[in-house]
Amino acid sequence: MAKRLRLAPRSLKKQLLLSLLSSLLLVWGVTAYINYRQTRDEITELFNAELAQSARVVHAFVENMLRQRALTKLWEREKTPELFDTPILGHKYERKIAFQLRSVKDGVILRSESAPEFALSLVRNGYSETVINEQLWHVFSLSSENGEYVIHVGQRDDIRRQLVESIAGRQIVGFLIALPILGAVIWWIVSRTLSPVNRLRGELASREAGYLQPLSEQGLPDEIRPVVQQINSLFAMLEQAFANERNFTSDASHELRTPLAGLHTQLQVAQKTVDPAMRVQAIAKAQQAVVRMTHLVQQLLTLSRVQHQAGIAMQRVDAYQALADTIADLDHLAHAKRIDLELQGEAGLAVEANPQLLQILLRNLLDNAVKYTPEGGSVRASCRREDRWVCLTVDDDGPGVADSEYERLSQRFYRCIETANTAEGSGLGLSIAQRIVALHGAEIGFAKSALGGLQARLRLVAADGPA
Repeated sequence: MAKRLRLAPRSLKKQLLLSLLSSLLLVWGVTAYINYRQTRDEITELFNAELAQSARVVHAFVENMLRQRALTKLWEREKTPELFDTPILGHKYERKIAFQLRSVKDGVILRSESAPEFALSLVRNGYSETVINEQLWHVFSLSSENGEYVIHVGQRDDIRRQLVESIAGRQIVGFLIALPILGAVIWWIVSRTLSPVNRLRGELASREAGYLQPLSEQGLPDEIRPVVQQINSLFAMLEQAFANERNFTSDASHELRTPLAGLHTQLQVAQKTVDPAMRVQAIAKAQQAVVRMTHLVQQLLTLSRVQHQAGIAMQRVDAYQALADTIADLDHLAHAKRIDLELQGEAGLAVEANPQLLQILLRNLLDNAVKYTPEGGSVRASCRREDRWVCLTVDDDGPGVADSEYERLSQRFYRCIETANTAEGSGLGLSIAQRIVALHGAEIGFAKSALGGLQARLRLVAADGPA
């Protein structure tokens, strides 16, 4: 697949510079166009007012001459040639401005040198436009009170256009001069604003792989601080994950060493002995060691799986039915020890839980109770509603534990001294249960059972309505 053309730069600084300068150019262009239109309109109004004012000055002069009956002398060239031969003073706009005094009967009787010999406009009063020698003229006309004379004052359009273009050109030159300066200022502002990001990048780049201490939030802007907080949270989770992995590896190697050594010893005995009975006994013990290791490995794998889970999928589960299914799975173990395994409580109570993890949790609690209950004993499981909780309890009439040991029961590989020799175990079942409880946001506690042994009390968040 052909590589796509990437128009937008990936650099945040370049994006900001490009965006700001593009926006500046766009805004300036729109503003310049609006200013150009307004300047053109204002200049048009100004020159039109100037034409009207000039026409009124000439009109006042003509009216005064008419009252003195001296106006007819003005167009007698042989008597007043200086009126027509006044030289141009040399101003660049002088030839582009003209006036005429036109008699309705006799035509143009008085005009400036820049004015044509024919009438500038046929309009007697007001503004008009006319084309003379391919040039557009703006004309203001004003007639005398008796209507015999018309005054025309005209101005070429290029005067106005040149003035507008001159003003616009100065604005463009000013902007072109200011643009590099503005670009440098924007670059400096953007660089200074992004300096915390560059500092953070440098700090992360200089870190060693195993250094997971939190980043400093001092001097960081509010927009970057949440990112750093999330990074620090990630560092903490990684540190915890690495610690769990180290502990898991250390504990697994330590716990597997003893059964492996026993298995090796029993195999050596079976290999070297000549007594058939002793060989059978050694092989049986070796098989028991394999069973213990298999159980231990399964528990370790289960603990590792739940230990590294950050979130679980929850759904409505019938707590009573889950408890009944788990009891059915362990019924053969209870039957082998002639243990009375009883279920009490309310059916149809729903909880928010992960079905698979809930099964593991209940199995560990019930398996623990059956394991430490003596032959012919009793194990009682119950399910009932307590406010917003569904409470599941498992009671046994085993030896129980001392009150001071309750808090240590969920520690990995911990086994109570009073019960360590009464049943085989790995010391991981209640640790797995504790982790699953934490993932569910539930609660678990241990106390002395009414049956005389240990009570495990689990509280899960109830789901509204029956399951």
